Amino acid sequence: MARYIRLDVVSMVRSGYFLVFSVLFSAGFYVMFTKLFTVQGWTSASGFAATYMVSLGVSGAFYAALTGGGIRLGEERGSGWARQLTLTPLSPRRYVFGKLVAAWLLALPALAAIFLLAVLLNRVTMPPANWALTLAATWGGSLCFAVFGVAIGLLVAGEATQFACLGVFFPMAILGGLWFPTSAFPEAVRRVVEYLPTSALYRLGISAEQGSGPVAVPLLVLACWTALAGMAALARLRPESLSPAR
Repeated sequence: MARYIRLDVVSMVRSGYFLVFSVLFSAGFYVMFTKLFTVQGWTSASGFAATYMVSLGVSGAFYAALTGGGIRLGEERGSGWARQLTLTPLSPRRYVFGKLVAAWLLALPALAAIFLLAVLLNRVTMPPANWALTLAATWGGSLCFAVFGVAIGLLVAGEATQFACLGVFFPMAILGGLWFPTSAFPEAVRRVVEYLPTSALYRLGISAEQGSGPVAVPLLVLACWTALAGMAALARLRPESLSPAR
């Protein structure tokens, strides 16, 4: 199965479409709001380059983990390729688990690219322990999005999977405050979006980057969303669900 996971990761990394949305999209936002445009009260805040690095790192990891497994799984189910693969020694559970692991691994290049860009472009610095903790927190938390992607890939098949994943990605990224601050939202909306996994992972990453901050609530939120998506995936994970007609 390790070879299958490696092939899946390599094929996705070589995909121009995947790189554009997981790395270049977040990198473009980072350059735009840390170098090209100034928004008073937001980009001028102290430490903005570091906090926006975490924000867009989570955004890239979110897209990579969500679509890296979800879109491929749905398309392979729709084309019948998933069914063909499970006729080999790769059982349905191992096939889907491989997709989950590959999707989670794909979040790492997106995070590394944004972190490296922040260092090179804005000279973002922090103690080595904080760098390691920030990367571990954001990558670890992105497992939630990989489970979400697999659940979507098992529920939707064919080209519709891409629209389903993007239908989750854009609202959750915007409402979670990954691209723009949520301060303009009504207070009631702000209270609700704190319980989105995107907002929780961003706050967890900020706590790691700054070396202090809330940890328990973001971890609990991520655990609940992961469990919810995991239950949906397990309920759908049956050999017949990998057939094109299901």
